[in-house]
Amino acid sequence: MTWWALEHGAFFPVDSLPGGMILLLLAATLLAFAPWPARLRGPALAALSALALLAGWILISALWSAAPDVAIEDAQRCLLYAVGFGLGLWLCLLLGRHMLLSLVPLAATAGLVAAATLFTLWTGDDLRELLGYDATLQFPLGYRNAAAAFFSASVWPTIVLAASSDLDWRLRGLFVGSATLCIELAVLAQSRASVFAVAAGLAVLVAVHPARLRILAWLGLAAAGAGIAVPWILDVYQQGGSGINAETASTLHRTCGAMAVTSVLSIAAGCVAARVGRSFELSARARTRTGWALVIALAASLLVAGFAFVSERGSPLDELERQADNLSAGSGELPVGESRFGLDLRTERGDHWRVAFDDFKAEPLVGEGAGGFRYSYLKDRESALQSEDPHSVELLMAGELGLPGLILFAVFVVGSVIAALCTRRLGPEGGALAAGALAAAAYWLVHASVDWFWSYPSLTFPAVFALGAAAAPSLGSSGDGSGLRIRRSLAPIFIALAVALVPFWLSDRYTNEALETWRADLSGAYADLGRAADLNPVSDRPLVAEAVIAEQAGDPQRALAALADAQARQPEEWTLYWIEARILAETDPARADAPLRMAQSLNPAAPELKRLARRLRAQH
Repeated sequence: MTWWALEHGAFFPVDSLPGGMILLLLAATLLAFAPWPARLRGPALAALSALALLAGWILISALWSAAPDVAIEDAQRCLLYAVGFGLGLWLCLLLGRHMLLSLVPLAATAGLVAAATLFTLWTGDDLRELLGYDATLQFPLGYRNAAAAFFSASVWPTIVLAASSDLDWRLRGLFVGSATLCIELAVLAQSRASVFAVAAGLAVLVAVHPARLRILAWLGLAAAGAGIAVPWILDVYQQGGSGINAETASTLHRTCGAMAVTSVLSIAAGCVAARVGRSFELSARARTRTGWALVIALAASLLVAGFAFVSERGSPLDELERQADNLSAGSGELPVGESRFGLDLRTERGDHWRVAFDDFKAEPLVGEGAGGFRYSYLKDRESALQSEDPHSVELLMAGELGLPGLILFAVFVVGSVIAALCTRRLGPEGGALAAGALAAAAYWLVHASVDWFWSYPSLTFPAVFALGAAAAPSLGSSGDGSGLRIRRSLAPIFIALAVALVPFWLSDRYTNEALETWRADLSGAYADLGRAADLNPVSDRPLVAEAVIAEQAGDPQRALAALADAQARQPEEWTLYWIEARILAETDPARADAPLRMAQSLNPAAPELKRLARRLRAQH
């Protein structure tokens, strides 16, 4: 998970597939040799089965998808998520009464990635690789909202472990410091949707955890350290409003120093609290009084906030209507010096959701096929964005996979939640495990409902793994070694699946290698692209790369031949016809009109096509 997070969130198959092979081989090893002290049944079985069937349905949708290569990639990802759920189950079962330790992989990943991110920000020279154009954090996932989601979702299992009195006090102190740094990096990313997702995660954590006051106290300890660094963090965004420059770099380095100091202070405070905390345990009566005091304080705060909101913005219904209109108003640029956190919800997502819902209404039984949203959106969009995802996991399932995909996803979510809630009834340890897993999953689900996180294994895999771990104790125990013969017969299937991923990975590797080395070794690059195209016969990417390289190398005939092959594989990809028209505009303008018209029919609003059309008219 650490490797995936540091490699662009494993968004690209060349990064996700090697990890997937390792996971499949790990699952095969467990099937062949590890004990399985339970019987898979009930909601946990329903959740795992739904996720595996969803991967199969995504793969089948390649038959009618406009992008069969994307459908296969999505099926591979979903398969890895199903394996992750199973590995979470198995790890927790093997831990027995130490079930809470199954959250350690998530917390350890968060700490390692947060430390690596801080070090890179502190020492990095090329800030454009680390920050967005407005100085919000992009590294390590390459996308502001994804970075915010990774660090925010990691806080919940980390804090649950920090609050566990069964762990060593030094380890608990490290978890507090890690949570502080994760909060700080999430704030640096400035994701507006993360505010709502954090609220959902917090609500679930408090509702499910058996020791609410204690978990709030430990969360407050981590948040207090982060609060000290917030002024420095906001300075980065304010300085970067006028562009990334030397002053931005200086401000960022000062901020990194502040985050390092506050994280160390949080580690120290966490160690002290863990060491002496048992001496300050409240009595049951005191906990009840404190709890009611917090409830009253929260109610009073909400009441005051409600009066302030009405006096500032008027009727809540009118404000709701204004914000609904903003969902299709386009992303607004906030004035320099202001934070992105607030009620400015201007975005293009409403346009995405409209098209995805239209796709569902048009094909409710089978959907457009995985990867199909991009093609329907380009034909029917009203915004300037050329999006590949509807920015909502629910609408992604509905629009691309129809009712079967939506139902399978819902069964997975509901089954996981029910199984985790059954674990909560097994005592304080089970309640803490369920709280950490459900809070992380709640954050993921809320944020993924307005963003494109399904395609990021570094975001989705940890949430699914945590749900699997939280579901495990609900299975009970049926002794050791049951069903060993059946499990060993399944191991070769997982090995075969791991081997089946190799050609897809090699295809991407060869393509990337060719794009990096063609200027120094053109013939070697063409050979690599030929191998890549053979290894993945449904993908047009190696052929597009060959066309682009040939165009730049002054070989238009080779470029056109590669494009013809790519169009046979991906007939609805508008860029193939655009590149063809662009090449013909230089060599044979009379023939450029046909591919240009084809590209325009697939992407009517593309500004590149409008510019090329004007150029061809001028030539005629």
